[in-house]
Amino acid sequence: MEVIGAAARFPTVIFTSALVVALCFWFPVLLGRVGVRDFDADAPALARAFGGAPVAVAASVVTVSGWLVSLAGMLVMEWIGVTGFGAALARVMLLALSTLAAWAVAHALAGPVTKLFRHQPGPRQRDLANGTPFDPGSRRARR
Repeated sequence: MEVIGAAARFPTVIFTSALVVALCFWFPVLLGRVGVRDFDADAPALARAFGGAPVAVAASVVTVSGWLVSLAGMLVMEWIGVTGFGAALARVMLLALSTLAAWAVAHALAGPVTKLFRHQPGPRQRDLANGTPFDPGSRRARR
């Protein structure tokens, strides 16, 4: 019960919410309805920042790592018994620390992850007008 309580309080609740979104993304990936690299075209700066690793994988690693660090920090704070203004300050610092740690973990894993997904097809091109996947064979050239 302490873990659930810690996961539902600031700052861990931010990562808990992101973790739920990530899990909701990976379900259609497992069903084959969405590709792992489908968000690479939408976030090219993130794709470059992680050295070619799929953006969805990198974002998931950041989310899980940040959640684990934040949850562990909250449990330690409960165990120590930090209260009052010190607890508020410690929680803000924990948010910063967990975010930095998560980013560092994602960058450390970017190289091996990139090798795993090297043979995956690239992101699907999107039609700029309505955001649907672009199929170049579906349009005929006008004459």
